[in-house]
Amino acid sequence: MQVRRAPTYSGFCGGVKRAWNRAVKASQTGEETIYLSGKLIHNTPAMRELASLGVRELSGADIAEGNLEGRTIIMRAHGEGPVAFADAEARGFKVIDATCPIVTAVQKIAVQLENDGYQVVIFGHRNHPEARATVAYTDHGFIIETLEEAQALPHYAKLASIAQTTVLQADYADLVAVLRTKADHYEDRGRICGWTLHAQDEAVALASSVEMMVVVGGRDSSNTIQLVRVSEPHCPTLHIETVDELTVEMFAGRSVVGLAAGASTRESDIAAVISFLEAIPAAVPALAGA
Repeated sequence: MQVRRAPTYSGFCGGVKRAWNRAVKASQTGEETIYLSGKLIHNTPAMRELASLGVRELSGADIAEGNLEGRTIIMRAHGEGPVAFADAEARGFKVIDATCPIVTAVQKIAVQLENDGYQVVIFGHRNHPEARATVAYTDHGFIIETLEEAQALPHYAKLASIAQTTVLQADYADLVAVLRTKADHYEDRGRICGWTLHAQDEAVALASSVEMMVVVGGRDSSNTIQLVRVSEPHCPTLHIETVDELTVEMFAGRSVVGLAAGASTRESDIAAVISFLEAIPAAVPALAGA
């Protein structure tokens, strides 16, 4: 079977590479356990790999036991709020900040806008760590997830919006159109990650030229979910985390398959999927009645 991979934007992005390398390097210092403030990245197989290296999430039991003075904690790629940093330092942790630089830039924009008198609105998923961390840098900012929430907002003298960096650009554009009607002075400061935007564009182009798409990435990964969303209108699309989820029968009657991958997907997982797909005969017969 012929496999066409998204040519440039698939697999670890720059921010994830930075966080991953910091975690791996920390694991080599000889400490028994390196703690994480949360999931370093949204990819379960990758997190299992880190756990095998002695890098794992800090738990309530760890805190209850104490004895954390001098231990290392890595702040995840999605970022943490200022209280989390202060708390880690108060507990005596050595802090490694693995926040994606693009996320850090968005946090600074949120602070600047609020200091300038704007009501700050963050468009994103209410329970996503990046959106929660960003809003934590404001005193009065809040997260909205839907157009309906935007339409229900009151009128503001000054209103500004930013965005979780992994949302779909089209969704954010629709939101901006509504928010413009909600203020005397409105400022759009949304900054979707460039890698995310290019990955979505490549997925659309690829999905339009193949018979089926496979998107590899974490099931809780926002940017991976967006790749699935943009691919589905163009061809049948599978979202998997690892090659173990695939069977030959899924590709019956297909001869050309596209592959895209989320920004927190390991290259080893991508390579395994490509090897599996390329080994499928070009003309596996379709099942009767399929």
